Amino acid sequence: MRNSIAHGWHVAARTAILQFGATLAISLAVAGFGWRVGLAALAGGTIVSTGNGLFALRLFGRGVAPARSVLRSAWAAEALKWVWLCATLYLAIAVWKLPFPGLIAGILAAQFAFWIALIATR
Repeated sequence: MRNSIAHGWHVAARTAILQFGATLAISLAVAGFGWRVGLAALAGGTIVSTGNGLFALRLFGRGVAPARSVLRSAWAAEALKWVWLCATLYLAIAVWKLPFPGLIAGILAAQFAFWIALIATR
């Protein structure tokens, strides 16, 4: 049965692996522009993939639950992901002052990998 919690965990795990792989690939590719750009790409992709991992943990972590509870978990998971994203992007841009092009490259690589993973794991 494809709508099981186990299938959701498998999709989340495959998505996280693909996102982190794309993050590593793009960070190595842009490291030619400098180590800080490569580090920024690694940070950007890691921020996105960790946010999606937090979402999966919050959504699937409770196991089988009533529909209303699952809906609340989905809303809470999305809120948690956005809080994580905003806080860590603030740290990356304002506190650590990572180069913006590298950061965006990592974010885009992880996000495109997420979309590809969702299409590939139907």
